[in-house]
Amino acid sequence: MLKHTATSVLKKDPSDISGDIYAFLDNLEDSINVPLILDFKFKFILFCGMGGSAIGGDIISDCVADSARYPIKIQRFPDIPEWVNEDTLVVISSYSGNTKETLSMYEQATAKNAQIIVLSSGGEISERAKAKGDLIIKITPGLQPRCALGYTLGIMVNMMDALGDPSTKIAVQKSIPKLRTLRDELSSDISIAWEVARRIDGRVPIIYSTTDIASSALRWKSQMNENSKMMAFSGSIPEFSHNEISGWSEGEVREKCMPIFLYEERMNRYKRNAINASIDTLRSYGVEPLVLKIRGKSVTEKIIRSVMIGDYVSLYLAYISGVDPSTVASIDEFKSRLTKLLAVRKRRRPVGPSGKA
Repeated sequence: MLKHTATSVLKKDPSDISGDIYAFLDNLEDSINVPLILDFKFKFILFCGMGGSAIGGDIISDCVADSARYPIKIQRFPDIPEWVNEDTLVVISSYSGNTKETLSMYEQATAKNAQIIVLSSGGEISERAKAKGDLIIKITPGLQPRCALGYTLGIMVNMMDALGDPSTKIAVQKSIPKLRTLRDELSSDISIAWEVARRIDGRVPIIYSTTDIASSALRWKSQMNENSKMMAFSGSIPEFSHNEISGWSEGEVREKCMPIFLYEERMNRYKRNAINASIDTLRSYGVEPLVLKIRGKSVTEKIIRSVMIGDYVSLYLAYISGVDPSTVASIDEFKSRLTKLLAVRKRRRPVGPSGKA
């Protein structure tokens, strides 16, 4: 018998992050059903954002990888690529509307005469976009950015449909009934997410997947960072097998870290063999990975399933560790320090914090 049950997480969740995680699917469904008409002519798409506001771009990029008729890139750095021009559709995602890096990306995209769509709940970026006549798609306010993924992803799915690629929207709509069943399972006391969290407890999780669903592995990593207040990393197959796998061959990593493989139920022959060979190689080193089967008929369904499982794992890890999943004091401190440094940017500063290069 479990010492603690999954439902008792609520006692350690004063801001009800568990409620936000539960609402993800409802928010996704609501957002994809909002009528949206877009009239853009472009050759490239650039999704710009940071943290929880950027992950929707990663996911939609994976979802449309086989159907998109144009290159898609995700930008998480204040300086946007040189190739951005009037033929580029730049999607600026900032839930708060006040993220410094994203504001910088918006100004650069404007200077390059790019076509712009802003996704935000308000803030400074909405004010700037309104003044310049750019399209603003409003996101429901009052959430942590990472908890707004249902809205941001739903808007992006709807956006791709309006731009001529309905494949992801169709896949989401077909999978909703099965995803609701999964949600009921994940929020129960016999949840697979609860068992995964108990196995991870005390170790550093490293989440691996094929490149098809790499965005979901990244979501696992970031949710564990923010909700569980723990170090976590992610990687993808087959790149893992050409470098990172060597790091598992010896040393303390084998005791201190937990490799987790998001194992898709449906994969092509090469990917299945590559991930199986990776798992077998780790086992030959005395490392027993946690292999989690991810079901789904489409890449989109598999990604959403994986995201939902990972979100609940991060919530249960927070409870096991006795931390509040809602607070992000370290991120708030960084933003405060960055704001102060940018305010005095005209003053010459040393290369490093100690004055040494």
